[in-house]
Amino acid sequence: MSWPLTPVRTERTTATRGTPAAPRGSAASAAGSDLTADQQAQIAAQHQAFDFDAAQRAEIEREHEVLQALLMAFLKNEDEITKKWIALI
Repeated sequence: MSWPLTPVRTERTTATRGTPAAPRGSAASAAGSDLTADQQAQIAAQHQAFDFDAAQRAEIEREHEVLQALLMAFLKNEDEITKKWIALI
C-alpha cells in the first residue's frame, strides 16, 4: 500500500514528557545548520516517512484492538449459548 505522503510538520508543540520540543525543519534551524539543502531535504523525507509509518502502525494497532474486542464478544456469546444448552440437558 502506498499513499501520498503527508506534508512534513515543521515543529512539534510538546514533547512526550510535556516539555517543548525543538522545531523540526524550521527556517531558524535551517539557517544555523551546517547541512546542505539536499541533506535537509533527505532528513525531512526521513521525518515524513517516520511519521507515516507511525500513523500506519497506530491504525493497525487500533484495528487489532477492535478485532480482539469483537472476538471476545463472540466468545462470550458462544459461552452463554453453551451454558444454556447445558442447562436444558
